Amino acid sequence: MMGKLIWLMGPSGSGKDSLLAELRLREQTQLLVAHRYITRDASAGSENHIALSEREFFTRAG
Repeated sequence: MMGKLIWLMGPSGSGKDSLLAELRLREQTQLLVAHRYITRDASAGSENHIALSEREFFTRAG
């Protein structure tokens, strides 16, 4: 069975994490969420993310 890829984008504070949390509660099938990698300070907000330096980010991106 082919899955669906959905991009959820929006500005900081727009409710992306809240929407994902609600989908996890309601979804009857398995919902997978990719890790979020950011290049800003690791202490920036309470987002579910992995902070990387710009150099490490671009190294991983290839």
